[in-house]
Amino acid sequence: MKIYFNRFSRTILFILLLQFLFISNTSGQYKYDINQFGNEIGTFAVQPTNWSSNEWLMVLGIAGLTYGTMQFDEQVKYEMLKNQDYTNIIPIQFGKYWGEPIVTFGLGASFLGYGLLADDNTSKKIGYEIGQSAFFAGIITTVFKYSFGRERPRHNNDPFSFAPFSLKSDDYLALNSGHTALAFSLSTVLAENTDNTYLKVLSFLPAVLTAFSRVYHNHHWTSDVLLGGIIGYSVGKFVTDLHLDLEVNSTLLGASPIESNIFVIRIHL
Repeated sequence: MKIYFNRFSRTILFILLLQFLFISNTSGQYKYDINQFGNEIGTFAVQPTNWSSNEWLMVLGIAGLTYGTMQFDEQVKYEMLKNQDYTNIIPIQFGKYWGEPIVTFGLGASFLGYGLLADDNTSKKIGYEIGQSAFFAGIITTVFKYSFGRERPRHNNDPFSFAPFSLKSDDYLALNSGHTALAFSLSTVLAENTDNTYLKVLSFLPAVLTAFSRVYHNHHWTSDVLLGGIIGYSVGKFVTDLHLDLEVNSTLLGASPIESNIFVIRIHL
């Protein structure tokens, strides 16, 4: 049976490869290189084992919220398709492209490139976090898509049509929205790297437009983009909080970020 790897998954892998090429030989206290990336993949992978009972309840709450939203998916689709006059307006198109992998790649590569050329560790860190959060979001999204096998609204009017692990085609990769997850992971990294409240809010506007455009263009159900947004935000927050804790830790202990990773880092849902 043929397995369909969508453009989202291929591009995320390409981002990761390029990230390694960019920063594997960088120097400085916070290297943000392939070794650190490898260590942080391990930290990310064991997160569920560190979650408290309240955090597991939050996960169940998100699952319940997603399922509850499914009850309105068909109605929302009907309302969206009643008027498609706004397909090409600037906000919808901007949201559409903000969720494309090439935008995440372009911004991440730009921050990394500038950071290396200008020896600016903050820019290097932002570029690293953009690529890393995109990679983690891509992993979760790919697992969810193939595990649930939910049919897209453009292919079926039934929001409860699932074919788990069938690997049929892209028409069965609705849950969750990869573009929305990517958009929110990117926006979260940008928001977490500024202290300006207005910029924080502004950073999330494109991601909201991405979520809306995915439903408006009939690529996803509303519940798909809801879950995608939660995943993207959680991953972006996890990555930025991880590095903030590492920097604080290493300053206190006078050690490298990896050596001083004594805190339990929990994913923010």
